[in-house]
Amino acid sequence: MRIATYNIQHGRTPVGAVDVALLAAECAALHVDVLGLQEVDRGATRSDRADEAAEVAAVTGMACAFAEATSFEPGSAYGNALLVRGDVADVEVVALPGEEGDEPRALLLAEADLAGAGRMSVAVTHLSVRPRVALHQLEAVVEALAARPLPQLLMGDLNLRPEAAWPILETAGLTVVDAPPAFPVHRPDRVIDHVAGRGLAFGAVDVVHLKVSDHRALVVEVAPA
Repeated sequence: MRIATYNIQHGRTPVGAVDVALLAAECAALHVDVLGLQEVDRGATRSDRADEAAEVAAVTGMACAFAEATSFEPGSAYGNALLVRGDVADVEVVALPGEEGDEPRALLLAEADLAGAGRMSVAVTHLSVRPRVALHQLEAVVEALAARPLPQLLMGDLNLRPEAAWPILETAGLTVVDAPPAFPVHRPDRVIDHVAGRGLAFGAVDVVHLKVSDHRALVVEVAPA
């Protein structure tokens, strides 16, 4: 099984334009079974009112779920998405703790029923840029995921370096992927995009430079433990 986490920066290209069709094509080119997306727009002016998760799902042939974290304008939503080559069930959106004035953050929890590979609990999230806040949010994320059935997979832009994120993840019993930097896109030097799991074995790891976003996609081979 092949999975990926990808902060899509709402489909923004290096020249500043948003290209949802290109975003969908680039996601399809990853050829993954589970895809966690962050910074996803739905109905926003800047992305031509597109439902970005639905458009990626249509091109990739995957089922999808969207979790709103906040809205920047009436009628729009912004958050995380999960796409699965199979079915998505038991979707839950968990508002994460924050401080006054912070951008609201959310966790998408769901059961992924993978064609030919069984069921798996999946969490997709994007945490605060403020490390103190992100640490509290990560604690809430691992607590929520722990209540779901095994095996469990966590993917996201945690905005935390390994030395900050790993102790929380490992204390919770999660195995963490030792990933290369995926940010910023042109000369990655920061590991803030993470994959971790329980009841899973991780194999080959890669970061893929796509034509959309200021992040690269983090791609990992996964098998049952």
